[in-house]
Amino acid sequence: MKDKSSLFELISDFKEEFRSLLLDALKEGLTHVGQAVETKKYIGHYYNWPQLSYRKNGLPDFSINSQGPIQYTDCFTTRGGTEPLIVEDNITSFNNLVTFVEERPDLLKRFYLQEWKENARENDLFPDIHKFFIKSPIKGAIERYVHKYQSFLYEEIKGTETIAPIINFIFNKKLSIDIIIPILFLDFELDKFTITDGVEIVRIEDQLHLSRHNIKSYNISVHECVLSSATHALILKNWSVPNAESLLRFDILYNPTAYPIDLIEKFFGVLRIATGVNTGYAQLLSSPIKWGHLHSKADLPDLIGATVRSYPTWFENYYWNLDSVPKISVSDIEVIKDLFIKLMECKENSIDIAIKRLNTCLVRDTEEDSVLDATIALEALFSDGGTQEMTHKLAMRVAALSKLTDEFKNDPKQVFKDIKGIYSYRSAIVHGSKQLDKKRVIKIKEEKTSAHSVAIEYLRLSLKTLLQHPEYRNPTIIDDKLLLANTSKAQEEGTLKIRPI
Repeated sequence: MKDKSSLFELISDFKEEFRSLLLDALKEGLTHVGQAVETKKYIGHYYNWPQLSYRKNGLPDFSINSQGPIQYTDCFTTRGGTEPLIVEDNITSFNNLVTFVEERPDLLKRFYLQEWKENARENDLFPDIHKFFIKSPIKGAIERYVHKYQSFLYEEIKGTETIAPIINFIFNKKLSIDIIIPILFLDFELDKFTITDGVEIVRIEDQLHLSRHNIKSYNISVHECVLSSATHALILKNWSVPNAESLLRFDILYNPTAYPIDLIEKFFGVLRIATGVNTGYAQLLSSPIKWGHLHSKADLPDLIGATVRSYPTWFENYYWNLDSVPKISVSDIEVIKDLFIKLMECKENSIDIAIKRLNTCLVRDTEEDSVLDATIALEALFSDGGTQEMTHKLAMRVAALSKLTDEFKNDPKQVFKDIKGIYSYRSAIVHGSKQLDKKRVIKIKEEKTSAHSVAIEYLRLSLKTLLQHPEYRNPTIIDDKLLLANTSKAQEEGTLKIRPI
């Protein structure tokens, strides 16, 4: 005999009868709502309903309509002390479902919190509050059915399809999801592209845009126009989360720390390494797979999630009004795919550290903090643990690595000088130099640029080169094969005159 050790195993035997009773309630509820509509009496609408338009640059733009579609569950709401259009206590099938749950204590736990019982004993407040939550699946099913099928006429197949996600949410111990992360301020040539198994880039459909509009965390402020500015999303497929024993305690997907941040950051790191674009993300979203909320919102897709501020703060300075959005070409996507696969196969911790610091330095509020992140990343990639002449050796190694690709715009000698300049600026930051501004500027072929932007660019190119040439991820190999090998050859030929870089 199977050991029913969890609540979900204890209630599994009630699933089919609960399903049958919920279908009966849906059928009878649809009839009552249809009759209420025929009376022409007022039925409330959704408030603050999202609207979607597109800017000239192609970015989505959200706005609010004070009145949205009809909210049919309003038929059951008491307004101003008067009776609702539908008195749910008079509906037999509703009461049958409530009684069924009440008579099964384990099932009742899905709709009830123990502290309610204790409060009710002490204060005699809301002794029947559990009934509201038991009836919520009925009202949610009615709302979804009417908006999806535009009908109050019950059909068995449509009814079964409507309640299936609700049944799964109530009775399943594990809930499947797809994770959706809108990619800010970028467009892609393709509507859909598979990066690797379970990782895709997909154009966001209009209904999904509307559904994500109101998903915000109470404790994290994200600019509305930044949040909206995504045409595509990263999709992570085939994930799951544990269900909570009480429906009222299911809050895991509202917590940003529950999401696979490390994987998400790796993708955005690769996106930045491959293209050098400015991007980020402001939302972490979950799309339920074959389950759904008890409270449907008209015909919008079910989404749960949280907001985060993983983007440059200057995005909030009207960046959404840029003339055109950077577009990622098909060839760029192929590079992203190749680098992402290489990164997921990478075993070196130094690469992971550098990716994290690259992402961090691109969302920092100050250049000083950003440069410190970039130099920490460079040290993770090119330091061998020694303390002697670290800056010199690091500059030599980056300069030597630059010879492997044409993407470094400067010759090795200039790369060497630039890295030295970056570290001069870093030293000024760390030691609180009063001449920080003088160190901030680096001259490249008589052109001045900021140490901050140069540091980020060299970090990006170094990471890209090391991902494409894994044999050089050990700094001593750079010495042996790119520095010392050239030195030995020059010595043999009698041509060594300067330090090779």
